[in-house]
Amino acid sequence: MPSLLAAPKVVSTLAGIRGLSGCMPCFQRGYSLQPVPERKIPNRYLGQPSPLTHPHLLKPGEVTPGLSQVEYALRRHKLMALVHKETQEQSGTDHTVIVLSSPTYYMSNDIPYVFHQDNNFLYLCGFQEPDSILVLQSLSGKQLPSHKAMLFVPRRDPSRELWDGPRSGTDGAVALTGVDEAYTLEEFKRLIPKLKAETSMVWYDWMKPSHAQLHSDYMQHLTEAKARSKNKVRSVQQLIQRLRLIKSPAEIERMQIAGKLTSQAFIETMFASKAPVEEAFLYAKFEFECRARGADILAYPPVVAGGNRSNTLHYVKNNQLIKDGEMVLFDGGCESSCYVSDITRTWPINGRLLGNTVLTMSAITLEWTSMTLQTCPVPSLCSLVW
Repeated sequence: MPSLLAAPKVVSTLAGIRGLSGCMPCFQRGYSLQPVPERKIPNRYLGQPSPLTHPHLLKPGEVTPGLSQVEYALRRHKLMALVHKETQEQSGTDHTVIVLSSPTYYMSNDIPYVFHQDNNFLYLCGFQEPDSILVLQSLSGKQLPSHKAMLFVPRRDPSRELWDGPRSGTDGAVALTGVDEAYTLEEFKRLIPKLKAETSMVWYDWMKPSHAQLHSDYMQHLTEAKARSKNKVRSVQQLIQRLRLIKSPAEIERMQIAGKLTSQAFIETMFASKAPVEEAFLYAKFEFECRARGADILAYPPVVAGGNRSNTLHYVKNNQLIKDGEMVLFDGGCESSCYVSDITRTWPINGRLLGNTVLTMSAITLEWTSMTLQTCPVPSLCSLVW
């Protein structure tokens, strides 16, 4: 049976990803990652693709397509280095980072939406199941960024798996992601008394938790107790965002793949544009071409705006008929292996530019772009991981 990572030598592996921001300074600061121990993948389907069950998607050692256990371990390592930098003046304090997964959201009763993992949680471990907790805990007697990475995951339930599909369980979570340990979700309660201690500092985003139920069940009482402690709960999101800001070579490659297949989908959608045509048809054509080329989902609801509707910044109804002589503005992107693209193009629906159409649509496009940069509250998806 193949293993997730065949006894890697971390020094040589990191040398192979020399462009990864921070990896060489890591060694200059005198600390490095320990080799990831060899672990066997359980001989069954897990809650997400694995190199054993999906060899067409994942190579041995990869947690998600193109991203290895070593890369995820380095992210956690660098996060704990930032924690250390933020608290160098505080000696004798234990540090624990807690990041919650996303929950499953439902359209109605037992019909779920497609699950999408919390970006920060996914960035640090690559685990793509709901109702889970990632814990990074400093080691007694050792200086940060030395730490232990633990996942708390739902207990496997054959009756639920019959409905919702397989779950990784504790053995699958460890083997797939390369974290040090994994426990059932209920066992997280055993950790809470230690976190309440005055010598323990907790890094957790309690103001806006990604999983309301997990926060209520496990974290709310802890955050209330820490509010009365000298070591208050500190937010970790800004530290993670600082890491996510700079992409590794592997991440850049995933972004390029997403951009390339999106551009190909745009070209095919343009070829299918023959007046009169419904905006909904172009929407469907674009999604089909993205998915047919390997995209997982669309990155966001696309704008397919014919004629004057292109003046509406976030027009997503996409239910009108585009007539001969009109232009269409299409803003679309896809998500491929957790990385996304974002492209906007305009073109004449009949394939020909008439009269002052070029000047008019150029002005509209420039104005639309200007409004987006000034007013859109969401940063460009291309700049984010997951």
